[in-house]
Amino acid sequence: MELKQLQIAFDTGGLVSATIVRAVMMNGYILIFKNKKGTDHVMTAQRDTRGVPRSFKTIDAAAANAKKIGFESVTVKLS
Repeated sequence: MELKQLQIAFDTGGLVSATIVRAVMMNGYILIFKNKKGTDHVMTAQRDTRGVPRSFKTIDAAAANAKKIGFESVTVKLS
């Protein structure tokens, strides 16, 4: 899901958690969101029709995007 879609889902109460996960193959971090039904959604790059996860170089950059969506706290998984 793109940033705008995630913001809408958060505003309507559809997202319950955000997790920053190390993406070794992408040499960075990705953001994974869980909705009320327990389904995971990965943040994708804007205008990407292939559904490739958006990669962040730092944990701070990923956390800043989670904050843009509306989250005040995130979980970080390093392994």
